[in-house]
Amino acid sequence: MKYKVILIAFLFTAFTSCKDFLDLQPESQINDQNFFKTVNDFDKAMIGVYATFRDLYNTDIFYIAELMSDNAEISIPSSSITEVEFDELNVTPANTIVQSVWDRALYTVSRCNVIINRLEGADINEAAKNKVLGEAKFMRAYAYFIMVQTFGKSPVTNAEFRSPNQIKATDLSLQSKEEVYRVILEDLTHAENLLPVEVNPNKGHASRGTVKALLGKVYLTQQRFDLAAAKLKEVIDAQQYSLVGDYRSMFVKGNENLPESMFELKFIAGANLGNSYSAQFTPASTGLLANDQQGTGRINPTLSLMNAYEQGDSRREASVGDSITSNLTGVRDYSRHGLKFVDLTAINPRDGAVNFIVLRYADVLLMYAEALNEQGDTEGAKLFVNAVRSRAKLAGLEGLNQSEMRAAIARERRVELAYEAHRWFDLVRTGRAVEVINAYYAGKGLNFSVAPHELVLPIPRREVEINPAVQQNAGY
Repeated sequence: MKYKVILIAFLFTAFTSCKDFLDLQPESQINDQNFFKTVNDFDKAMIGVYATFRDLYNTDIFYIAELMSDNAEISIPSSSITEVEFDELNVTPANTIVQSVWDRALYTVSRCNVIINRLEGADINEAAKNKVLGEAKFMRAYAYFIMVQTFGKSPVTNAEFRSPNQIKATDLSLQSKEEVYRVILEDLTHAENLLPVEVNPNKGHASRGTVKALLGKVYLTQQRFDLAAAKLKEVIDAQQYSLVGDYRSMFVKGNENLPESMFELKFIAGANLGNSYSAQFTPASTGLLANDQQGTGRINPTLSLMNAYEQGDSRREASVGDSITSNLTGVRDYSRHGLKFVDLTAINPRDGAVNFIVLRYADVLLMYAEALNEQGDTEGAKLFVNAVRSRAKLAGLEGLNQSEMRAAIARERRVELAYEAHRWFDLVRTGRAVEVINAYYAGKGLNFSVAPHELVLPIPRREVEINPAVQQNAGY
């Protein structure tokens, strides 16, 4: 039955050849024999990797990281059952968004595998080879990190499939959380040593500091606080990144390669390379977007998030809004909406030109504060939390004990990183998801709840049906 693993087969044949199926080599076409020969070939292949990862962050990840949390809700009655399942935390194995997350994450892995395998015999200079290999291993690790946080496990392979027999002979069963994390850390540790020390001025590519930041996040997720603190301190001590003075500047057009950005996904309007945030994060009403266009009302901020901002927090007006002036009546109506990464001038709200920042320096400072606090250094943690609060024009925190600082850091991460695909993963990582989400539902008088088994999503039904080695997560 293993030859029926249709999805995995397609995923892991990206950028591979058809040599065992068709031994033709037309010189006018890219094929197994004439590609992956030059540095330029590998650079083009890496663009494909980043593009696939960008697709994951264009739509799907926000249903998990924001809509499943207390940060966002659907504001229209016409949304699909697929979307409502995330809002009500009742996600089923047949959910097509779950399937899409699975596909895109593993498609990223597959493209990285091809590049990594082809680099072994490539006749290119060592520096260029190390750079491409470091970026590919970073991206493979990040894709696996998304998989293990979302599903609790993942298929793991280095294989590049070029025939059905190779697919059949490969172990594509789900590996344990521990094994996936082992592979993630192995890739990141290797990538850290391969990439140059200097920051790549194009933040759409990984640099050594980018890898260190993700390593710190992975260690923090594993609750290995000493290792997380050490790695994040390396990022801070290098002084290669800094908080920007204008918080809003990170989320509007022209936000490319800012000093705070550590890794970003590039979006270009007008070439089918734009983002959908202007549609996703805004309500189905006119008055906000250009040319009387409407959003979709699918991922709008909750009242809980709106109220999470302290009085005087300058981040609020850059992140969320609560009213829109109607173009028809001129009346300002209450209508909550997200503002981060929304292109208010886009001709098409599904074709925005604002880059998405996946990793940034404020996240590093707050993660470092958390790692210090969990090791008992609450005073040390305070300095880094207060650095982030100062930029938001808020007074510094003083006199907090460890438990109070833990709660303060969680609040700070929520408002600092809202709409940046962190909230759900933060709640799960800190063991607070069941308590916080159930309290959120109860506060709204809703009958919904989240059970412990729902802290990971179901394995897509299609994967279970076509591959006997794939077992469904417990409870689904």
